[in-house]
This record gives sequence, structure tokens and C-alpha cells, in this order.
Amino acid sequence: MLVSKFWEKERNLRLELATDEMNPFGNLSTNHSSWLVLLVIYNLSPWLCMKRKYMMLSMMILGPRKLGNGINVYPSPLIEDLRKLWDEGVDVFDGNQKEIFKLHAMVFCTITF
Repeated sequence: MLVSKFWEKERNLRLELATDEMNPFGNLSTNHSSWLVLLVIYNLSPWLCMKRKYMMLSMMILGPRKLGNGINVYPSPLIEDLRKLWDEGVDVFDGNQKEIFKLHAMVFCTITF
């Protein structure tokens, strides 16, 4: 899909892809590692898009130790889905207008911690 055509339709999703490492045990000396991969919808108003109920936990990567460069393997299915949303789009039902439309999405920005 061309970027110029993407912006013409209001229903197309603009997404932020964010990753963050967390320690579920609260002990900084442990080697256990957990990574959250979130998608945030930027179509919403700024005061809404950062609220927890509008963030999508798309993946949680658990490991007994720090992943390092090995983390690159895990998001492959997510990247394939995002590529499909950009290239082909998916049919989605709009309950308000009672119609099916082709939804496209793009990753607008990424934030990693």
C-alpha cells in the first residue's frame, strides 16, 4: 500500500510497537528475563492512547536468562501479521456503520527499553 493512500482513510490504524524488559520477581540480582511487546493505537486522542485498556499485549517473551540478540527470533510472527496488515489489509466488520471494510495498519514508531 502506498503511504499517501494509507493516510486517506481514517480507519487505518497507526500503531506504536513498544518493548520493555521486566523482572517479575522484583530481585535485581536474578538472571531471569521477561520481555513485553505492546502495540499502542495512535488513532485515539493523546489522553486515551496511553491508557492501559487501549494497549495490546501482543507478546510476552519469558526466559531463564537475558536474551541478548536471541530476542530477534520471537517477534517474527508478529512482524508477518503487521506486514499483512500493511500490504493486503484484513476484512473487518464496522458495527456502527454495519459494513465490512478493509483495515490496514502501519507501525508509526517504535520504543524499546
